[in-house]
Amino acid sequence: MNSKLEHSIRVEDLGSIIQPKEFLLINSEQELVQACIAGNRAAQQRVYELFAGKMVNVCRRYAKNLEQSQDFMHDGFIKVFLNISKFRGESSLETWITRIMINNSITAIKKEVRKGIKVNLEDVKLQESETFNFELEEQNPISAQNVFDTLNELPLGYRTVLSLYVLDGYSHKEIGEQLGISDGTSKSQLAKAKRLLAKKLNEKYS
Repeated sequence: MNSKLEHSIRVEDLGSIIQPKEFLLINSEQELVQACIAGNRAAQQRVYELFAGKMVNVCRRYAKNLEQSQDFMHDGFIKVFLNISKFRGESSLETWITRIMINNSITAIKKEVRKGIKVNLEDVKLQESETFNFELEEQNPISAQNVFDTLNELPLGYRTVLSLYVLDGYSHKEIGEQLGISDGTSKSQLAKAKRLLAKKLNEKYS
């Protein structure tokens, strides 16, 4: 691999305080991409500044804590810049980067499994009849942050399936391919994850 390219995307540089050149603030998305392909450091920094806040939240849905989500994001941005020449503009740059962040996070989870941290998709048992309904009452509404915080309390397997399907728009077939499970298992885990999330929200905010 070209050492110059590797040097141009060091993680320690991505988070540094570098003011992008003024022309990068008004360039089109495709022009920004072309500048990144050419190894323009200011362009890379501009892409990082534009999307880092959103991407750390994407990674947080799959990480065990904020520190790990930041690691996922930094690794994801390295993959973004190594592969940005493959961006064809068929979707927005944000959508393309998001996909890389998700795939990178899932890969990292699989690595943890191989190291002995077991992701058990059957670790919570709920009866099919054990359903929980919650309503948003005016005097005590459940905010999006409340839901996000509670989502992160779910077991890793449940959180992963629910996030992939509900938040990131993956089909059960795609989830199965990502996690190495059947479509039916994905559907089952999604239903259980929703019920467990609703139960926890009721216990915390009802």
